[in-house]
Amino acid sequence: MESVSKCITPKLDELKGKKIVFSSDDKTLVPAQGWGARPSSYCTSTITTFRPIRENTMVSAIDSSSIKLAETEDGALYAIKCGVAMAFGGAALMHFKIGPMLFYLSESTIFDSELDDRLARLVLADSDTARRLIRVRAERAIQSELSSHLHNSIILVDGSLRNSLFEDRGCSMAKIAENCTLNKNLIAGISKNTKLKILERAAAPLVNIPGPAYIEVDVIIKSLVRGSIGRNLMAKLDKNTAVLRVDVVGDKDQALGRLLGNDPIACGYPETLRLAHHVSTFTNTEMTCLRSHVLNTYQVTELMANDIRHTLLGSIMV
Repeated sequence: MESVSKCITPKLDELKGKKIVFSSDDKTLVPAQGWGARPSSYCTSTITTFRPIRENTMVSAIDSSSIKLAETEDGALYAIKCGVAMAFGGAALMHFKIGPMLFYLSESTIFDSELDDRLARLVLADSDTARRLIRVRAERAIQSELSSHLHNSIILVDGSLRNSLFEDRGCSMAKIAENCTLNKNLIAGISKNTKLKILERAAAPLVNIPGPAYIEVDVIIKSLVRGSIGRNLMAKLDKNTAVLRVDVVGDKDQALGRLLGNDPIACGYPETLRLAHHVSTFTNTEMTCLRSHVLNTYQVTELMANDIRHTLLGSIMV
């Protein structure tokens, strides 16, 4: 303890009297009643309330999930599945499942792409980065199609609106936002959680507001994050619900109001985004079918495999 303390001081005395939420594995937990009001120098304390706008508007939400299905000696096989859900006039309208689609990433496929050489090598070396690449490109392709073919609609994105290193040049988020402007669409990115703790402090005043409201946090986002697109807000979409980060391209009051007026809001979250998430999630049956498809179609030879971590560490029932 003495040796470690020389590298980083514990400072446990500063913990006394603090409000605390204990962590649980990799879950994102937030205090039910907020952390309490605490002034922040990064944003205005102005709270703007808004109400549903009963103007019939198509709302389209996109989400996706990707998995690593298999490995070879010089590459890896990935699968992606996308979900698109639509609502209109305050009711869910329809949903689509796109995929699963298979992608084999190896040196020959990666270096033929437009990726930077160093980024291409990272994709080959790290499966999480590869899955991110496939998700970003698939979602951007769908978002681009919707932004070009829909008019006077709202497009919902799971996550923030920002440029990505993994984007194809023809389907960048900036290009999608431009298409939305040309076709009079509104696009909003809604994040279920944020890694920027300062945003939680900035949004603390919203906890006690009885209905839908937002606070602008452009100053915080623009100073900490590169490539952010649109206006940045912390918003709650219903009474007594979680505060979410919302990025909007277009009139923010129109976007939020028409969203509430056309998309059912359950527990403070748009039903279209919730449905798109569930539609895009892989099931055990799909995983089994994909493995069978690969074995029967591509003349591969399945090898026996060992779980190295389990072999070395064993397992202890607790």
